[in-house]
Amino acid sequence: MGALSGSNASVVLPSVNGAKLALKQWSADNDDCDISLEEFDTEGDPAKATPAATKMATDETFIGVMGGAFSGETRATKATFDDAGLTMISQSATATDLTTEEPAAVFHRVIGYDEVQGAAIGRYLRDVAGAKKVFVVDDSTTYGEPLATKVKEELGDLVVDSDKTQEGQTEFSAVVSKIESAEPDAVFYAGYAAEAGPFLKQLRDAGVTATFVGGDGLYGADFPKAAGDASEGAIITCPCLPADQAEGTFAADYEAEFGEAPGAYAAEGFDVMTIFLAAIKDGARDRKAMEEFVDGYEGTGLTKEYAFDDKGDVAEENVVIWTYKVTDGALAAEQEIPKA
Repeated sequence: MGALSGSNASVVLPSVNGAKLALKQWSADNDDCDISLEEFDTEGDPAKATPAATKMATDETFIGVMGGAFSGETRATKATFDDAGLTMISQSATATDLTTEEPAAVFHRVIGYDEVQGAAIGRYLRDVAGAKKVFVVDDSTTYGEPLATKVKEELGDLVVDSDKTQEGQTEFSAVVSKIESAEPDAVFYAGYAAEAGPFLKQLRDAGVTATFVGGDGLYGADFPKAAGDASEGAIITCPCLPADQAEGTFAADYEAEFGEAPGAYAAEGFDVMTIFLAAIKDGARDRKAMEEFVDGYEGTGLTKEYAFDDKGDVAEENVVIWTYKVTDGALAAEQEIPKA
């Protein structure tokens, strides 16, 4: 369940392909068990995710959900899935409050949350980029605002100013003017590619050359596509492992299957499917058995060691935040952000 189309789909589609690859490889060795992977395109919109969640929740043949992919749609649907006892494992929803405020017993995720990512971004800006004056912008969403807040908390007096944009915004002259006046040496943006692309283009057109850093909402092919040449050199952070560093032959297998290198959260999508398949291999055939198995799951995935705590998060020490740099119009792994 996630944005399979639209301006932010590149953050989701590779993880779906990763899940398909895991299922194909498993099915080759287990041809007596017929499992289908059904796709629900929400475009990342909570309003469109809600009826999809209701359809799955009321159909007992669904025994697991990969998603939601984005935090907003996850927040809007997790109570529906919780009431139905339908296990969720998200490959990419990072908002901290998903497990701290009104947590759902069925919700799990295989990546770190924004309290961890935000602190790492602050450390990167201060200790690696060497920024002395940082301007922080968020998109006013329940994903962007908390991430920006954590970055500002980590940076303290290094934050020279901050401002907000809105989802769907295309004209950014007011915030660009504010940034020009502040003369920062780095700009951090917490939001999604659809707005970040034109925002960065207008920033560069105004002559602002400050280092541009974005959170994982910008991770994927849609951001450099939306920003064009202006994206060159931009840094994007993500609590996800570069696919070429995943265990085994995953990167090569993925490219052979789909004709392209694995993108955003592809290995995490593979891991989510692997956990669900391990439950089925263990005998889980209904929602109750699936939830019990996932709650107690411990194992080594492509990206990390897995064991979910009572909130559905993986252990913080198993989460690594990576930076990716836009080079020649594509995101390439840059470096691991040192832990505090």
